[in-house]
Amino acid sequence: MNKEIIDKYFRNQATPEEVKKALKWFETPEGQKYLQERMEVDFALMERDELKPFVPELDSEQLYKSIEKRINRKPFAGKRKSDWLSPILKVAAMIAVILTTSILYFTQTADVTDDITESVPVVFQTDDVQQNIITLRDGSVVHLNHDSELIVAKNFLDGTREVTLTGEAYFEIEHDADQPFIIHANQSSVEVLGTAFNVRSLTNTNNVQVAVVDGRVSFANKIHNEKELSVVLSKGQYGYLDIEEQTIAVDEVAIENYMAWKSGRLVFEELALSQVCTQLHRLYQIECRYENEEIKDFQLTANFSNDSLEKTLSVIALTLKIDYNIENEQVHWKKIEPEV
Repeated sequence: MNKEIIDKYFRNQATPEEVKKALKWFETPEGQKYLQERMEVDFALMERDELKPFVPELDSEQLYKSIEKRINRKPFAGKRKSDWLSPILKVAAMIAVILTTSILYFTQTADVTDDITESVPVVFQTDDVQQNIITLRDGSVVHLNHDSELIVAKNFLDGTREVTLTGEAYFEIEHDADQPFIIHANQSSVEVLGTAFNVRSLTNTNNVQVAVVDGRVSFANKIHNEKELSVVLSKGQYGYLDIEEQTIAVDEVAIENYMAWKSGRLVFEELALSQVCTQLHRLYQIECRYENEEIKDFQLTANFSNDSLEKTLSVIALTLKIDYNIENEQVHWKKIEPEV
């Protein structure tokens, strides 16, 4: 079985056809052994007392619906649940839901003593190839990108719901006016006013980025001994906090591209190359240079899969009929030299 398909299945990124292939393989002895081993690991993690508050109760009907949705077929009307829920689908459904909790890593604060406090955190981490989905006890869902960490306080449901993010995550937050949801990222905080949004705060970068898909968020920096800088971002708006310059820039241009890690696509509609390059800088930490000013105004319309920086640059160059080279994290755009 193709390991990439299995990995995509458990990251909720598989196509309907890939899901069918995965489920067919789960019915084989090899697939059943794999599921059993994976389920044993997840159940062992779920049994840990520290994690139980964050794991939703399992319901067999919900479990089956989750897997049925992946198969993309109609419900089995007129049959009892026990009739149509085969053993292997029970296992697959449980795996599908269990893994949405993304229980990957648990840690306690250093110097644990008998006097342990309520501030012992639960830590969710992904490595350089994983993307995982975390369902919090309040019903909020966090899609955690690779190389990321989300810290949730043990007293998460007591008063303010606060988490700390390093890396990138997409949040779908259940609104509760009595329990504000606040994300701490680098030197910034994002307070949810009922919304779905993306937060990007990568290690070793001096910026925090927030893109709002729905609702509103309050986005603020946290600079000690100075006046706090904050903005309210609404649906379709993007905020870029430059920590060194202590500024927040706001724009409304192609914000879906800031969720390209989740959607798998980049979309540009009649954007000047200079605007495209602004997004490339924010996504890939590269700078653009131009052979002449005319190139900056070339209009790009393109929709393609977000596989790599190299592919992105190639698609842009082919579409605009220009050339480029990369040197010292700079992209140099230039016109194609005519053949002699």
